[in-house]
Amino acid sequence: MMQLYSYQGAEPAALPHRIRLSDGSTRTDASTFTPAELTDAGYSGPHDLPLCDSLTETVTWDGTSFSVRPFNAAEVEAQWTLIRQQRNALLEASDWTQIEDYDLGADRAAWAIYRQALRDITTQANPLDLNWPQSPA
Repeated sequence: MMQLYSYQGAEPAALPHRIRLSDGSTRTDASTFTPAELTDAGYSGPHDLPLCDSLTETVTWDGTSFSVRPFNAAEVEAQWTLIRQQRNALLEASDWTQIEDYDLGADRAAWAIYRQALRDITTQANPLDLNWPQSPA
């Protein structure tokens, strides 16, 4: 697992190739940085990214450590908004199947079922764990 370091309280990331020490000198090759050099350059860590259930939780950084929390109502609603946009685009892309003059034969019923399943997507419980219907074509 990649070690993550925070630069002056920012969200941890991989170390850069070069760091600048307080005396103005620079060091390159992250594999050789010493803990004292990292501290002098403004880095803390390493910080381990905690495990979380990505379907119901998110990892946040508070400037000193990671924490895991459940998605809040605004984040869940934002996900539903994205899902509705995706669903609407898929419905629009399949509008041609509803033109009576277009001969779909036996596929007409399959397209109707697919489009209804798209409309029903928002009745599923978790917007982060959806079962999207498969297009007949």
